[in-house]
Order: sequence, then C-alpha cells, then structure tokens
Amino acid sequence: MKGFLRILRYLVLVIAVVAIFFTWQWYSLKKEAEAAFNHNPVIAQYLGKVSVEKMGLSVFSAQCPSGCEHYLMKLRGEKGNAMAVSDLSKGSEELSYAILCLSSGENIALTKDAELIVANGRESACQ
Repeated sequence: MKGFLRILRYLVLVIAVVAIFFTWQWYSLKKEAEAAFNHNPVIAQYLGKVSVEKMGLSVFSAQCPSGCEHYLMKLRGEKGNAMAVSDLSKGSEELSYAILCLSSGENIALTKDAELIVANGRESACQ
C-alpha cells in the first residue's frame, strides 16, 4: 500500500508540473499576441490599445510553416471590441494571415498576406 501511495504522489506531482507548464506557455502566447496586435496601425485606428480576452484554435487551417497555429481571439480595445484570427508562433510577436472581424460584419486584413482572403469574401473568417 505504501508503494502505491508513493507512486500516486509522484503522479500527482508530475501532473501538476505539466499543468503549470502548459498554463505558462498559453499565457506567454497570449501576451505575445497582445503585443503584436498593439503594434498594428489598423488595430490602433479601430480599437485603440487592445487586450486579448479569449483565445482558442480557429477552424481554419494555419497558412504558415510548421511551428504555428491559427488562433481566434476576442479583443477588447479602448474604442470597442472585435474578433481577430491570426497565425501565431511561440516566441514571435509577428502576425501573419491576420484578419480583424468587426461587429458590423466587416472583415479587415491586418497583414498583406491576408488581403487576398478578405478580397475573396469568405463569409466569416472569425469562426
């Protein structure tokens, strides 16, 4: 019985360390996304300084090379709120394939590589 309890303690410790690591990585990625959006002049024009309220994986596949994912984010800004999608890489404050989706239904390309996606008129990039 003592051996089982010892193994159970180690298992709980390992699970706690892994959970802390993933939480820290998620928080870091969220802060990098905020910094990237706050450096974008289009975001400054429409929303002012923003913070990322919610962040999750988008249903659209990532356009970038390996090492990044396509995220859907709810942005809260000084001038208003909006949704945005973007390819993000850990350790980089650079946006790629980023689109701002305003509550009015208007989609605005935040990067040059997203202009074609917006021009093709996808119904809602922010899914």
